[in-house]
Amino acid sequence: MEKLLNDIKKSARIKQCIYPDKTKCNGKIKKSHAIQNNRILNKLAVNGEVRTMNATSNIFFQDTKNEGRGIATTFFGFCDYHDTILFRDIEDVSFKKTQKQVFLFTYRTFAWHYHKKMEQLSYVDLLRDTFNMYNDELIEYNQMVELGNQDNKKRKATLDDAITNEKYDILNYSIWEIPYEVQFAVSAMIELDYDLEGNEINPLKQYKNDDILKSLYINIFPDENKSFCILSWFKENNEYEVFANQFMHLKFKDKVNYMNNMLPIRTDKIIISPKMWNLWDNKVKESFISFANMDFLIMSMFNEEGYKYEYKYTPYNLFQCSSKFKR
Repeated sequence: MEKLLNDIKKSARIKQCIYPDKTKCNGKIKKSHAIQNNRILNKLAVNGEVRTMNATSNIFFQDTKNEGRGIATTFFGFCDYHDTILFRDIEDVSFKKTQKQVFLFTYRTFAWHYHKKMEQLSYVDLLRDTFNMYNDELIEYNQMVELGNQDNKKRKATLDDAITNEKYDILNYSIWEIPYEVQFAVSAMIELDYDLEGNEINPLKQYKNDDILKSLYINIFPDENKSFCILSWFKENNEYEVFANQFMHLKFKDKVNYMNNMLPIRTDKIIISPKMWNLWDNKVKESFISFANMDFLIMSMFNEEGYKYEYKYTPYNLFQCSSKFKR
């Protein structure tokens, strides 16, 4: 059965360059990294491996595993030429907080999620046909993925125009600079329901009409003796301007606590350094995995109307800063 499922996953793979101008494509479709391999994953890896929290290992359950940094966060989304040329301002240059760099981090995050959503649709279709599975749960999951895919097509049209015409100012953003190197990385595209004061960002009615859901892009990564958390969003999504201002005015411990609570639930993949993972005892590791899989229960805590942020303890701390970390 495991071999059959792996074969289905391989059959569901999509290899295409999503860059808008296909006339300039050159070279094979390569394994692009959603999170930089040499500048970021290399910092986190031990013996060439990182620990990943992976939502796509199976449809409904997240788990962790060791993964080579050469394949972690990869997707077949760009040809060799565009993967090299397009992202050189964040691959070959240190992060200087420029508008173009923020745009490229955001665009690469979107590209990964856009490609992954298409492969999820392909996988579910093949799974359904292979096993003649037409149960309500799978049908509902497929409908949700299709709605997300339709939203992504609209977002892609906007980003394609920005890439083609170098209109990097279509985004607004906030940058939280952390005064040490964190031992994890995230490249996330999420749709928050409420801000920190309990105001709606994505009302439930948006699921019932043609309104596109408002996405927030989160990139967290270690740099030289510091780290960055980039929050970015389309300018027209003013609700995230409010959210970002609320977040940036939180005390440091509350920023950390909010992210510790939100990231495992909302993100598809978290890359953790084995240096930190191996320091966590089994209870902490189990709590982290359990927390990530209690999404419907815990998200209700975030989604109550009128909900305001309050400090909520977590046994794990993704933002752990310790002199104990050794390669």
